Amino acid sequence: MKKYFTIIFVGFVLGILTYSFLGFTQEKDNLKLLWLSGGLGIIIAYIINAFNKGFNKLVSWKKYTGFRLFLGVLLNAIITLVLIYVALYGYVFVGDAKIDFIENYDEILLKLVILIFFVSLVYNVIYFALHSYYQYAKGQIISLQLERKQTELQLTALKSQLSPHFLFNSINTISSLLFSDVKKAELFIRELAKSYQYILNKYEDKWLTVAEELQFVNSYYFLLRTRFNDRIHLEINLSDAILKTKIPPLTLQMLVENVVKHNQVIPSEIIKIRIEGDQNIISVSNNKTGKPKRVDSFKIGLSNIRSRYELIFNETIEVIDDERFIVKLPIVV
Repeated sequence: MKKYFTIIFVGFVLGILTYSFLGFTQEKDNLKLLWLSGGLGIIIAYIINAFNKGFNKLVSWKKYTGFRLFLGVLLNAIITLVLIYVALYGYVFVGDAKIDFIENYDEILLKLVILIFFVSLVYNVIYFALHSYYQYAKGQIISLQLERKQTELQLTALKSQLSPHFLFNSINTISSLLFSDVKKAELFIRELAKSYQYILNKYEDKWLTVAEELQFVNSYYFLLRTRFNDRIHLEINLSDAILKTKIPPLTLQMLVENVVKHNQVIPSEIIKIRIEGDQNIISVSNNKTGKPKRVDSFKIGLSNIRSRYELIFNETIEVIDDERFIVKLPIVV
């Protein structure tokens, strides 16, 4: 509402000032012509505003600042001159009115061209300044929104790793090992500590390298093998080039964790997980051993990973649920 009021006010004032500048104030119908000039100014202001909105989509201020400013001044001036001349001729000939416009044609034309180009230049400079400020403010707001969304997703991922269920199972495993294999219990505690140290140190990062993520995955894998007595097998086959690529923290670990949560860990069939890659993707796949009766899950794994890839890298993941369950992660250099 404020924007439209500004357009009306500026258009009306410029219309009256233009009328006065051209020397029509001595006409008989001076008051009537003043109002008509103000109305014409409002119409021109709306047309120029609509034109610039569309023109911004064709020629970007950001990419072609100088060229956009030059064309804006030129085209705005031409549009304004055409509209004013159409209005003047219409008033003179259609309304059968008599004003000095025809008698002093050359002088009025020169004045009008100078005035319109000056106003067009000032308008486009101000428009550019306001447009730039608006885009900057908009960019800052979007950036803050993305950072907030990223933080929310990272905290959600952290929440899944700090679940009471996981802690209970880990403590229960340690308790059992203390009576059967003290050395293994010590290793388990160390790997558990390394896992939580990684989670607390890295969860705020937007991304890290695949090599860093695999350090955590290996620690987590040790915890799983110890807990389930080697009924889980993890095979990692990634090139050195892929190890240097980017990945959101906790991604691979969450996928491995999902495999365990959504499959039965039974003595008769080993859960086989493969992490491998090519030039375009990293795939995490597993065989299916049947769904457990109860799944202790926050149901955030795949949706969390998908959202973070879209938010951070503008990439999408692919999920294939066939004989093997496969999640394909795009490689981000």
